[in-house]
Amino acid sequence: MRIDREGHWYYQDSIIGREKLKILFSRILKKEGECYYLVTPAEKVLVNVDLAPYKIIDFEVNEMEDEIIFKTNLDYDFPLDSTHLLEMRALDGEEIPFINARNDLEAYVSRPVFYRLIELALRQNIKDESKLLLKSFGKQFSLGEKS
Repeated sequence: MRIDREGHWYYQDSIIGREKLKILFSRILKKEGECYYLVTPAEKVLVNVDLAPYKIIDFEVNEMEDEIIFKTNLDYDFPLDSTHLLEMRALDGEEIPFINARNDLEAYVSRPVFYRLIELALRQNIKDESKLLLKSFGKQFSLGEKS
């Protein structure tokens, strides 16, 4: 099994199209060391993951614009807070934001959502000379260096 860079799931090189099946698989996905597995009482299947198991496809903010809730492609929502930290990582010449979604399983932020987070950070206007900062649930997160 494999999860590609766009969040598509494959079984024997055929795409899994049924959303409910992918959501079910995501609920039994575990990480051990650097490897991912689908774990049931009867078996344990290796899953190759290109970037991260979850892809963040949207987010909501409260009226004060300081509490962000991410929505993933696998019907799983979580807050950007001190438990779910955002980290920028260089990968193939680009900076990609990753977040601990649950139980050491990561999510990456899709490009359109990242651009919206940048807009939100600019509206929040947190003063820092070197980094663009985003505030959520009382914590500040770096979206990268200012140029």
